[in-house]
Amino acid sequence: MADILIVDADTGVLSTLGLLIAAEGHVVRTATNGNDALSLARASRPDVLISDARTPGLSGPALVREMRKDPELASVPVILAYNGPLPPRVRVFRFMRKPLRYARLLKVLHRAEQLCARRDARRRPANWRTARRSLKRAPEPG
Repeated sequence: MADILIVDADTGVLSTLGLLIAAEGHVVRTATNGNDALSLARASRPDVLISDARTPGLSGPALVREMRKDPELASVPVILAYNGPLPPRVRVFRFMRKPLRYARLLKVLHRAEQLCARRDARRRPANWRTARRSLKRAPEPG
């Protein structure tokens, strides 16, 4: 399945999410702050990143901005969890309000996996218009 990186300062949340997502068959790695998460992501590119908006070191939005600067990590879908006001404008796959509902998180995670699989199958097109055209021209499987 997918390689998921989870970032949260609360170790209880990390272990619970990690166990639940690993039970679905995913490979789970965890970090308690944004700096460690960025190092882990650079060492081994995750398929999806789930991060709290308020983490020590690099906050969630700052972590996403740093990832978008790195060409290898720029296309990683990020699910940003927050409590309180919506985080500042940052390009993420999905914002989710805390406390996270497990069933909803799994649905969002599944959609992010599908996005990764389609993107990889198309060999990372230059932009969404190119991706859309290639989808229309793609032969039906079977």
